[in-house]
Amino acid sequence: MDELNRYAGDWGEYSRWWDQQLGGKYAHLGDEWNDDAAGGRGRDEFYFSIFAQPFLRPEMTVLEVGPGGGKWTVRLAQRVRKVVALDVSREMLQRTRQRCESEKLDNVELVIGNGRDFLPMGDESVDFFFSFDVFVHLALEDTFAYVQEMNRVLKSGGRGVCHHAIATPAMAWDRVEAMNEWYRGGKHTMGQYFYHTPESLRRMYEHCGLSVAGQYIEKWHCVCLIERPADSLLPRLERLLAQLGSSQADAEAIRNEVIAALRALPDQMAAAMKPVLDFAAGAATAADRLAAAGRLRQIWRGMRGGNWFGQKG
Repeated sequence: MDELNRYAGDWGEYSRWWDQQLGGKYAHLGDEWNDDAAGGRGRDEFYFSIFAQPFLRPEMTVLEVGPGGGKWTVRLAQRVRKVVALDVSREMLQRTRQRCESEKLDNVELVIGNGRDFLPMGDESVDFFFSFDVFVHLALEDTFAYVQEMNRVLKSGGRGVCHHAIATPAMAWDRVEAMNEWYRGGKHTMGQYFYHTPESLRRMYEHCGLSVAGQYIEKWHCVCLIERPADSLLPRLERLLAQLGSSQADAEAIRNEVIAALRALPDQMAAAMKPVLDFAAGAATAADRLAAAGRLRQIWRGMRGGNWFGQKG
């Protein structure tokens, strides 16, 4: 598989380069990223403290895509029930395995990815999605397919954090200019960045049925805080539409199954709204009617309301 997947080939090459060039300086691959020359890995700890730690619970299953050398994996695994680490590179998974074993962590499952989806992860099986320093290197078509998969694997109300590259800040174009000749014509691909805008990222996630609760922008980086809306049919609608447009639906039986599920959505929406509308019909006070209106908005939009950071609901 590795030789057929460009990303796997690149990261296998990087793994071998790392052994030659950085293996004497760092204990684990990945520690070279965000190295602030501080013994306590201050930048890594800062990122983890705001993009992962507030949302983790002991009972959670976490999917991490692109664990690399496992520096985030070991931090995640110490706080949750299970981490599934998915990577297209067998060499990176082996490094993650070694790091987890060195820290005596036995709740990490390593999965080799196929570059197309998150199989064998099941539907609605993940509480929290995490990927850092990975999606900056993914082309748009691969990023989009993976975001569709986030919608599939996240539970209702599940959350996630994904790190992208953006080209809106002026300094991003300094970086593009510096690297442009190196990457032109496909001469090199390892470490290549693919740039978005914050708005295009928001639209992509929303198109795939997810909501963007916040974005953290630093230099040419944008970390998206995402959520699979609870009490909303939008994620299911987008999954069904993706199936309808896929090659799976070439089979009449699959196509009919998808169409039947789409036909059922209006009735499901009506069932979700009925108790709220019944309450509103008998509400004599403006306060009760406004409360009902807020609940109806939540059903339609799938929003929780309130403060996303640190919220336990």
